[in-house]
Amino acid sequence: MAGRLLLTLSLLLSSWSVTAAPAPEPRKGDDFFLGVPISNPDVLNPVPHRFIVVYNNTFDDDVIDAAEATITAKIARRNINKRSPLTGNFLSAHVNAFKMSGWRAMALEADDRTITEIFTSDEVAFIEQDAYIDLLATLTQGGATSGLARISHAEAGERDYVFDETAGEGITAYVVDTGIRITHSEFEGRATWGGNFVNNVDTDENGHGTHVAGTIGGKTFGVSKNVNLIAVKVLDAQGSGTNSGVIAGMQFVADDATAKGLRGKAVMNMSLGGSFSPALNSAINAIFRAGVVPVVAAGNEDQDTANTSPGSAERAITVGAIDQRTDDRASFSNFGEGVDIFAPGVQVLSCGIRNDTSTAVLSGTSMASPHVAGLAAYLMALENIADPAAVDQRIKALARQTTARVGNNKGQTTNLIANNGNRS
Repeated sequence: MAGRLLLTLSLLLSSWSVTAAPAPEPRKGDDFFLGVPISNPDVLNPVPHRFIVVYNNTFDDDVIDAAEATITAKIARRNINKRSPLTGNFLSAHVNAFKMSGWRAMALEADDRTITEIFTSDEVAFIEQDAYIDLLATLTQGGATSGLARISHAEAGERDYVFDETAGEGITAYVVDTGIRITHSEFEGRATWGGNFVNNVDTDENGHGTHVAGTIGGKTFGVSKNVNLIAVKVLDAQGSGTNSGVIAGMQFVADDATAKGLRGKAVMNMSLGGSFSPALNSAINAIFRAGVVPVVAAGNEDQDTANTSPGSAERAITVGAIDQRTDDRASFSNFGEGVDIFAPGVQVLSCGIRNDTSTAVLSGTSMASPHVAGLAAYLMALENIADPAAVDQRIKALARQTTARVGNNKGQTTNLIANNGNRS
């Protein structure tokens, strides 16, 4: 996990003026630089020597448990005093195991020889290199226009937000992001801290997650003004994390939703992204099977979202951004067949983190996604929709009932704009 403090023996002994023997320098022929059998060889921003091992779902839990125990013991044994030739850091002996709706995986650090041996196990479906992942927003200056009016009217240019007073009551939204400033007045006590999978600072150090949460469920800025919000922190103060850390956050979502009986009553928003990751995509699909509606940002690179994750996940509702003043696709928004719907994402006003009443203006598909996550919660409460697939279909059906369509769009990309059912 990011932020882990590694204390070497030489540092520990320095307070007694004793010098520990240095760890041996790794040699090119010793377990490293051998090549690894990963499914994403073209990955951007890889985490050195860290891998996500995904198991074959044709094996039952007892078989996977045995394989997992064998791998865990091997990592604990082989990573003792083993240092990376790329970073100089010692490899961790800790293994993170994931289990969601029949999907099994683990994240670990290993040398090339060990990861190749793990790959030969029949129980292993594929292995991918872990990668860094980032938030999908940029700070903008000047005046702001709310996207709320846009999703409650058939055309751009309206100023009021028309909604039913149920407003997501009884629904929980998990915000997998930089955390939430849960004391912000906009949340009226409906925001709680869930878990931290990136460091040990249990608050929003960046502001992105609080802004996203405000769009989902703030009393002023939120689509669903009665929804419950749970902070799941997977990105740090710089808005950076890893795919394995994000999956750990998703494991929390699946476990927490199950423990609280929230199947069919929960939404998960992920306004983050990175290069294509089969492991991250398959974890999204497992969240869907757990009865939680997964809503994700399409990405801000003006490219086909098929190249990214989680935007390319089959079961995610992937959201592109429009400029709500014109209905044109935002110049930064990703596109392609993987995009399901568009929502406001330019100069969106929501909550800030300087104090409990501050605001911030951000642009990005990160801002479009929570409009749809909030809309999902709104419709689930209003129309008593529980099945994630039915929520997806209802959002698209309401969008088709308006005449509004995305302008300046790319080929092979939906032109639907999110709408809450008010077509005035």
